[in-house]
Amino acid sequence: MNNEFALSRITLKPIKHKDCSALWAILSEPLVAQYNDYALPLTRNDVKQLIQDDITGMYEGNTLRLGMYLLNTSTLIGCIGLYGIEAGSAWLGFELSVDYWGDGFMSEALAFMLTNIAAVVAQLGNESNITNLQAKVATENTQSQQLLRRFKFTHVASEHWLYKF
Repeated sequence: MNNEFALSRITLKPIKHKDCSALWAILSEPLVAQYNDYALPLTRNDVKQLIQDDITGMYEGNTLRLGMYLLNTSTLIGCIGLYGIEAGSAWLGFELSVDYWGDGFMSEALAFMLTNIAAVVAQLGNESNITNLQAKVATENTQSQQLLRRFKFTHVASEHWLYKF
């Protein structure tokens, strides 16, 4: 299974336990944490378990959290992932270090995911043909809402967004 994807400025690859400290730092940034649905305060052990759950989900074929690394470095700047992959549907999740907001990194990652959804899901050995991609975004998170609008997601309920392939 080769699920590493080199894009123009970032590499997407499955999150690993060695990324725990870097992911904890990102998820603990107050401007990032305010929009996540993780219980706060988030401990390093919480993040270690989160990564383990993602790894387990990857082996079960229903989850894939890809770390976003600056190209040619090991610097983790955020994550983008698919969750609850089943019967034509999946959930999208993403977070990005505040240091990289507004630089187009999440747009680059999301464009790749939407264009290559079948190849990404196939990396998990999952044969699902994803036709609906859902996202939950806090009503106050206007930047993420703008990102989803730019990529033609439809706002269907207070925090619920939908993309149809």
